[in-house]
Amino acid sequence: MAGWCGVLLGMLAAGVRAEIPLHHLPHFDGEPNGVLSSAYSLLEELVSGPLQDRDILLLHDEHDRHLMPRGSARLLVASYDKFNENHYPTHYMRGPDRVAILLFSTPPDTLLQHLALSTSWNPSFLLLISTNVSLPSVTFLDDGVVQRSRHVVLLRPIVKGAAVTFAMLTSFPFRSNPHVHLGFWNETRFRTMAGLFPDRHPNMEGAVLRLGSWCDDFPFIYLHGDGCAGANLDALDLIATKLNFSYDVQKMTQDENWGALEDGRWTGMLGDLIYNGKHLVINVFLVNYERWRDFDTTYPYYAEGFGFLSRLPPPVPQWRSLMYPFTADMWLVVIACTVAVCIISSVLSALIVKENVDYSKHILMVCGGVMRQGELQEGRGWLAAWWLSCIIITTAYTTNLIAFLTVPVYPSRLETVAELALSPYRLTMQDYGNFVPDALNQSQDASLAALGRKLDLFPIDNHYDQGVESILRGTHVLTETYAYLTNLQIQYNITHLTYLMKEQVYSGHVSWFLPKNTAYTYRITHVLTALREAGVLRKLFRDHFPHAEADNQKAKTSQLKVGQLQGAFLLLLLAHTVSFTCFVVEFLWARKLQK
Repeated sequence: MAGWCGVLLGMLAAGVRAEIPLHHLPHFDGEPNGVLSSAYSLLEELVSGPLQDRDILLLHDEHDRHLMPRGSARLLVASYDKFNENHYPTHYMRGPDRVAILLFSTPPDTLLQHLALSTSWNPSFLLLISTNVSLPSVTFLDDGVVQRSRHVVLLRPIVKGAAVTFAMLTSFPFRSNPHVHLGFWNETRFRTMAGLFPDRHPNMEGAVLRLGSWCDDFPFIYLHGDGCAGANLDALDLIATKLNFSYDVQKMTQDENWGALEDGRWTGMLGDLIYNGKHLVINVFLVNYERWRDFDTTYPYYAEGFGFLSRLPPPVPQWRSLMYPFTADMWLVVIACTVAVCIISSVLSALIVKENVDYSKHILMVCGGVMRQGELQEGRGWLAAWWLSCIIITTAYTTNLIAFLTVPVYPSRLETVAELALSPYRLTMQDYGNFVPDALNQSQDASLAALGRKLDLFPIDNHYDQGVESILRGTHVLTETYAYLTNLQIQYNITHLTYLMKEQVYSGHVSWFLPKNTAYTYRITHVLTALREAGVLRKLFRDHFPHAEADNQKAKTSQLKVGQLQGAFLLLLLAHTVSFTCFVVEFLWARKLQK
């Protein structure tokens, strides 16, 4: 016995995987009521039955150090006083398929206090096995460390005459009477993982979740009347119906911060999850390393980034709209071809007729093709190819002209971060504790760092009035999440005066956040992901933009105005002026000849 225990403890001290040998079974002499022998048999039946071929982390107290089962299961074992999570692979302590066994004969308070400080400890399957008949072990099911695990089962010894059996209990945390008796251990009955570990969160039994929220995040959650509305609240309503819970909404955080890590402490809504007893955050937060490390997250349901809202530059004069259908190069090609055809036509006529050639008629005939006027004269059939080309060119010009007459044309505008950084515009943002200002100032990218140096923050007192005013003055560009900037355009009725730059920064995946190691995170994630895959989230998102679509419809011009056709009228005036000038010159020349 001593030799076998010495080999085993040597393996534990070395911190290596312990493959338990299949021989040299220990014997327990003088044990009370055969509890230790029964516990040993229980462990063997577990590792050779439902836990077969599973990686298992087994922690034991000093009294139970010799209760090491044999079998094919792979074990990492350690005593409470020697357990150091840094010496063990993280995937043994947390993960969807990980199994941990806590074996104890005395209250494991010290171990539980140690594990409470660990962010790594969260096995999906947790077995609590007591070897002390008189120990009130049921209370350990309520410990916060134990409640981290999705599946928890307590096995406590019961002495019936000369026999010892193990009663099985679990905890349904949302029930008024959470402790549920599952029966007595039976190797045949509990031969599978599903049979051994019941689902502790089939629903949430009417629980009330407290949201760490801020109703200023359109269209996800925003103030509406006396309460809050939004696409994410609509989705949460569906999830609450499915999982049987309700929720309380917080309109604003106590510290008036959005949520960032400042000097090692979380603020805003994320801080509410840690310090103020909130259960869920559904506002827009991108998943980054620090948030993933300190909180539970659902599977991402949306992709979002920070955009830039800038004032539209003044449109170019509308009288120039007649020139826009063709580029400068295209105009030069059309003019050059027209001149070339005029010259070729005149030369060919001179070679054919040889005398009394009226070059003006040839020039007018060529130009008439451009204007789709006139007709081919006898002997000029070779110009048919030119006229066909003119039909194609003028048709392309006319169809393209329609768009330029009805839609304002703007000069080149800012579209990238690099262009914004080099421009005279400053950057502005509301000061509500977002991570973006610090991220810009600390960025290694030259353009982002330049934006950080010319960033001006404004207080949250007057909503976004100050930010919008600075945009309309043409001095600043406002940055915020892309969807929220769209809402500001609609809310302040500046859609026709502003535009969203094409490039975004700090784009990423958006998730809901819960306190670290929340056992029911997977339940909310499952339903939220199903809503996303079914397209329900996209519909809910669009349902909160009906007025935006109506405004866009109104913005479309259905009738042409004088201003849009001023180029045509100016061209007409110019043509009449030239014609009148020619008439006057011809009239005066004719009178001079008469004299």
